[in-house]
Amino acid sequence: MRKIRLKSTPASRLEEHLLRELNEQQRAAAAAPDGYNLILAGPGSGKTRVITYRVACLIASGVPPEAIMLVTFTRRAAREMVHRLDPLIGDRAARVWAGTFHHIGNRLLRRSAALLGYRPNFTILDGEDQLDLIRLAMDDAQISGTGKMSPRPAEVLHLISFAANIRRPIGEVIADRHPDLAEWAESIAKVGQAYAARKLSSNCMDYDDLLLQWSRLIDEFPEERKRQASLFRHLLIDEMQDTNAVQVKILEQLAESGAGNLTAVGDDAQSIYKFRGANYDNILQFADRHPGAGIFRLEINYRSTPQIVALTRASIAHNQTGFPKELQSARSDGVLPLVVSADDAYDESAFLCDQILDQRDRGLALGEMAVLYRNHYDSILLQGELLARGIPYTIRSGLRFFEQAHIKDVLAHLRIVVNPRDEASWRRLLLLIPGVGPAKASALFDLLAKSDNPTAAIESAGAMAILPPRSKGFFAGFVADLRKLRATDPESHPAAAIGAILKGGYPSVVKQKYERPENRIADIEQFALLADKYESLDRLIADLILAGDIYGMDTVSTEEPKDVLVLSTIHQAKGLEWSHVFIPRMVEESFPHRRAIEEPGGEEEERRIFYVGISRARDELTISYPLCLPRGARGPVVFTTPSRFLTELEPSLYERAQVESSAGAGSGGSWPRLA
Repeated sequence: MRKIRLKSTPASRLEEHLLRELNEQQRAAAAAPDGYNLILAGPGSGKTRVITYRVACLIASGVPPEAIMLVTFTRRAAREMVHRLDPLIGDRAARVWAGTFHHIGNRLLRRSAALLGYRPNFTILDGEDQLDLIRLAMDDAQISGTGKMSPRPAEVLHLISFAANIRRPIGEVIADRHPDLAEWAESIAKVGQAYAARKLSSNCMDYDDLLLQWSRLIDEFPEERKRQASLFRHLLIDEMQDTNAVQVKILEQLAESGAGNLTAVGDDAQSIYKFRGANYDNILQFADRHPGAGIFRLEINYRSTPQIVALTRASIAHNQTGFPKELQSARSDGVLPLVVSADDAYDESAFLCDQILDQRDRGLALGEMAVLYRNHYDSILLQGELLARGIPYTIRSGLRFFEQAHIKDVLAHLRIVVNPRDEASWRRLLLLIPGVGPAKASALFDLLAKSDNPTAAIESAGAMAILPPRSKGFFAGFVADLRKLRATDPESHPAAAIGAILKGGYPSVVKQKYERPENRIADIEQFALLADKYESLDRLIADLILAGDIYGMDTVSTEEPKDVLVLSTIHQAKGLEWSHVFIPRMVEESFPHRRAIEEPGGEEEERRIFYVGISRARDELTISYPLCLPRGARGPVVFTTPSRFLTELEPSLYERAQVESSAGAGSGGSWPRLA
């Protein structure tokens, strides 16, 4: 009988793909032998492709798909990898345990929750649920209602979560990160215990528990650890540099108790999430923890031009720790990165807008450009200039500046000066006063509304009589602040009015009410600088309110408009890329951040943030810095020092330019320049 050979089998097709679609470095990593392996993947080096082919190769070698755990840091990454697996191995791709740590932990905990005192139908708390429960736990621990300015529930929840994820006592975390809360350390520890007890009694877990209880399960129950370890012949982890102490412990315990096959993929130079609890040593010391581990390097960059890659490589080489980098570009020549100095922050913003519009006129869509910054508040003057030019933009680093709660609070102060009968603004401000709820706020506003002189009515004995005793002192301070605010002549000097708000009691409100109060106060200081370009409070308020109507589409639409400029912190931009990237405010104390460089390893982490930022650019990279910055509206001008991340680079790696300031640049000459 004649035999007919199939022209292509799944294994032969995979081999064809490996030869055609992967370079030599990628093939070696994808086909790595069993055991412990570390794949160091530089920016744009095809990391996702290699992980996908690694899984395909394991399945082709006989490993059942359901015996592979692939851990990613986003659900989108997991979906993308499974989608890429489908044409390589068919519908078996869906059987791989692919997902985030929390997703996989949830699946495994459902099977064994009874060992931990939970029932399998436990529910998962969302953010609001967590805050509700932490408030009850604070009552249990008698941390609230003491008459002191107790920590905010969100602050307490963050401390409990952070301490758990880095596996350190909460007292140590408070001493290191929040010494101002030292007197509350013992009470916060009690809140943590009460919070845990309430979760258990209500059969609920929060997101941290999906890791912490999973870790406890394999720690305290050896049989369960063996059972889970036997489920998985191979473990793969993406973004190893972003793991915290709990995550890496879970993976390594399962690998050690099982087949001993763990592949870690990542880039030590992109470790930038220490503030979230990520431990840089998890990737840096991988080979030390696992002697004999294979190390594979992906150093061919398919994203960026040789000029951008050269600058990226030279910058990260100044770090003393980390794996050596020999990054190379696979692309043809491009233009040198451009480093631009401007006289001040206003000229810098005008220059950026000029460049963005010029690029658009040359055919590059706004969506192919991004402005990436170290600190969100560094974008505020630029946002004002974008609004003035009519350039639509979207914010990836949170809410648009003018939509944030603390900025709305400041606007409410300004609006009641312009219009003392503005009910919405009065209610917003009155509800900030401790002890004043909706009913008291309504009663106070009714008093103002009935008066011929609302300004006098707010200072009357009748207004004070409406308040509960605990609120009277706060209210008196609020009224005094309003008096000082009006004395600045805010109609003609809006910047001075914002300065008065900063000198009053509102910063204390920010510290008590909001997370990251230092950043929010910095936002308001930048708002004052923006306001200094306006001669009229009416125009400032109108511009900001109308701007929200015109360009607020990104806050209500689930799909981001394509032809819209992207503004983002570098932290939020990790993993993304654009044709042209702009990085502004490259000065000492801003980038690197002044507080970060005071911490151990802080300068190197800041340089890694810079590395991530510049490596987002495919074709063009523009870095800018102002030669001086004002310290507060109409305050003293401080001359800046260019960032060390620029001055340490060889000048041949970039082109230099200087903005020529001209009267009225950027705003049609209608705004006065800063003196």
